[in-house]
Amino acid sequence: MKTAAVLTIGSEIVEGIILNTNAQYICQRLAENGYRVNRVVSVDDEEDSIKGEVQRLLASCDVLVLCGGLGPTEDDKTREAVAKALSRRLILDESIREKIHERVSRYYNNLPRNLDKQAFVIENAQIVPNPVGTAPGQLIDFEGKKIVLLPGPPQEMRPMLDSVLEKLKTEQDFKTIKMLFFAVPESVLDQFMTDTSVKGCVKIATQASFSEGVWVRLTAPLDCFAEAENLAQRLVEKFQRNFVGYGDTSVERALFEELEKRNLTFSVAESCTGGLVSAKIVSVSGASRVFVGGVVAYDNSVKMRILNVREETLKRFGAVSEQCVVEMAHGIKELTRSDLAVSVSGIAGPTGGTQEKPVGTAYFCVTDGKRDSVEKIFYPQERNIFRSRIATHALYLLLIRLRGMI
Repeated sequence: MKTAAVLTIGSEIVEGIILNTNAQYICQRLAENGYRVNRVVSVDDEEDSIKGEVQRLLASCDVLVLCGGLGPTEDDKTREAVAKALSRRLILDESIREKIHERVSRYYNNLPRNLDKQAFVIENAQIVPNPVGTAPGQLIDFEGKKIVLLPGPPQEMRPMLDSVLEKLKTEQDFKTIKMLFFAVPESVLDQFMTDTSVKGCVKIATQASFSEGVWVRLTAPLDCFAEAENLAQRLVEKFQRNFVGYGDTSVERALFEELEKRNLTFSVAESCTGGLVSAKIVSVSGASRVFVGGVVAYDNSVKMRILNVREETLKRFGAVSEQCVVEMAHGIKELTRSDLAVSVSGIAGPTGGTQEKPVGTAYFCVTDGKRDSVEKIFYPQERNIFRSRIATHALYLLLIRLRGMI
């Protein structure tokens, strides 16, 4: 298997100002295309640091992907550093310069001189077009190895990386199964797989996300892949209620597909999540075909006036209660005339909890107007972690209701 290394560049990364999601994405895509990533390094915007890491990493990989430092400003030094590391010249490409000027002039008349910096190309490099921004990427052959230079903004980097990987694909001698589970601890999934008799040729990896669930990746050589498929099947059978789907899916994507398959719509009434349930479903392209709309009923007066929650219910049971979420769900279903409705109300904290209903308590209801599925969970986490998890859980309950599991 060919090896790869990733070098991300930027003071904002090494100082912890931003989360290095670029490295995560690049590593995932390289692995999916048959490369074993053996190094991931971050450096600041310092030319000698970049140069030194390029020379060091090239000694231990077949492909080196650099991300960041291709912009027009003084601290963008990746081109210069890589050129020096390879002992190659930087050459101004007039055609690139013209394209950059043409693009920027569409929205800004007084073009700054530093734009030309992005038009410098390392000697003998291939240009990687940038469909979103102005800084092109570069693909370099060097002593039998490949070096890829990509810009830092994720919306620019991702499509450019994908176009490069089309050229760098290797013949894979292994396959991977990727699965997503929700509402089950990572430790429980791991223990089940540990207790299951699986050949050592199957590599097992798990990754937990408080908002998405638990990813399980099973990787095996082609002559052992049946073992991975068998383990995947056993996982689905054991954790059928928690299984979301295969591949690059999500709870909201899986829900969208289930609703569209059945030609059904739904609506949302949410309180503690403050619009996150609606935001998650509309992140899926085509969501308008299944999602009618929602109401953020944060204050009790909105619950009463718009969702027809009875004042008596709020006084007797409180906003965070089974009785309240049932009335919220019926209220939004009637208001929007959707086929299904889901509601949620909880205590995000850090204040507002009681001994009976501590911070982290949440109630949900899924209804079709005839049958109500109600669930209470306790998830005592930081306020916004709680909100994100609870929003996904609301969609998850709707998903498993459609699948006949509640």
